[in-house]
Amino acid sequence: MSLTTFTDGKALICAFPSSKQNGVYLVKVEPHYNDLIITHDCPACHFGHKQCKHVQMAAEVYERWQWWEPKKQIHTVTRKIVLSSEWEQIQLPPSQEEQLRAVIDHAS
Repeated sequence: MSLTTFTDGKALICAFPSSKQNGVYLVKVEPHYNDLIITHDCPACHFGHKQCKHVQMAAEVYERWQWWEPKKQIHTVTRKIVLSSEWEQIQLPPSQEEQLRAVIDHAS
């Protein structure tokens, strides 16, 4: 999965490719005390799913980005996020899997 991430200085915005690869879904993850407010809109949000896969993936990416923060309660808001030229594109730290793969490759 190709993932592009942005920040507006406070929130993390993830751009996930659609399953048909014909566009992206933007998901905004914003901390609020002990909660994460995840704002997103996709077809699954309107079909009675408690949480779509984009929300879960965005929460995991946020935890990777802000790895030192304690786990937070997730709350969702169904609203379309629009790309902003003011957002800064960011590089995420490597995941644990990527770190292990690098160690194994280096040891070979």
